[in-house]
Amino acid sequence: MQNSSSYGTILIVIDGCRPDGIQQANTPSIDTLIARGAYTFNAQSVVPSSTLPCHTSMFRGVTPSRHGITTNTWVPMVRPVPSITEAAHTMKKKTAFVYNWEQLRDLAAPGSLDFSYFRENLDDPEGDLTIAQIGAEHLIAEQPDFCFVYLGIVDIVGHRHAWMSDEYIEQIGIADQAIGILLEALEKADLLERYFILVQSDHGGHGKSHGTDMPEDLTIPWIAAGPKIKQTGEIKGPVRIFDTAPTLAHVLDVPLSEDWEGQPIMEIF
Repeated sequence: MQNSSSYGTILIVIDGCRPDGIQQANTPSIDTLIARGAYTFNAQSVVPSSTLPCHTSMFRGVTPSRHGITTNTWVPMVRPVPSITEAAHTMKKKTAFVYNWEQLRDLAAPGSLDFSYFRENLDDPEGDLTIAQIGAEHLIAEQPDFCFVYLGIVDIVGHRHAWMSDEYIEQIGIADQAIGILLEALEKADLLERYFILVQSDHGGHGKSHGTDMPEDLTIPWIAAGPKIKQTGEIKGPVRIFDTAPTLAHVLDVPLSEDWEGQPIMEIF
C-alpha cells in the first residue's frame, strides 16, 4: 500500500523521560535509532514544563505564551494555531493517534484524524506495550503519513517513585521495549525505510514533580532516524520542542504555518 507521501513520519513521545534516564536505562531500541540517526540530549522544552502545555508547543510550533495552554486542562485558543496534525490533514495526508492519556485528544482538531486509539492503562506497568502493539498493527495495515504514539507511564512512575529512581529507570526500559515493538513490526513489513521516526520527551522532572524552569525539567531527548537524514550523530545546533512540528512538516512536504515560531532542524537533512 502506498500513500500520498513517499515518506511517512512517526512521532514517539515518552512522557517525562530525561536524557540522563535514557543513558542509565537498558534501551537497545533507542540506542539503535541513535546509532543510525541524529540526536541531542540537550533539547529544550517550555515553561510551564507540564504535559499538555509541552505537547501543545510540540504539535503547534509555538510557545505557551502564544497558544495559551498553561495547565493540563485544555482551553480554546483565542487565536488558533494549526497543529502538525491539522496541517498534514489539510494536505490529504493520513493521520493517526495512539495514546494512553486522554487529555491529548485536543492536540487534533475534530475531523483531522483518520485513526485514533485511546486506552486508559497508565496504572499498568506494561501499558505502553499495549499502546505500541496497537500502533504497530495500524502502521502495517494502513501506513499513515503521520502517526503519533504516546507512551505515558514513565511520567507516572516518576511521580510515584521520583525521577531517576530505580523504578523510573526500569520503566524507561519498558518504554524502549515498546519502541522495539514498533521497529520490529516495521522491519518485518519492509517499511522501516518509509518512515522518519522521531523519539522525544515532553519534559523531564526532579524529585517527584516537574513543571518548573529547572534544567532537570526542561532538558529533553530528541532523536531522529530514517529517510532524508544526511547528517548523523550528535546535533550541534539548538533544538526546541516547538521545532518538532516544522521538522515533521518538512519531511512530509507540508507547508509550514506562518504562525509557527519553530523551524525545521535543517542540520540533520
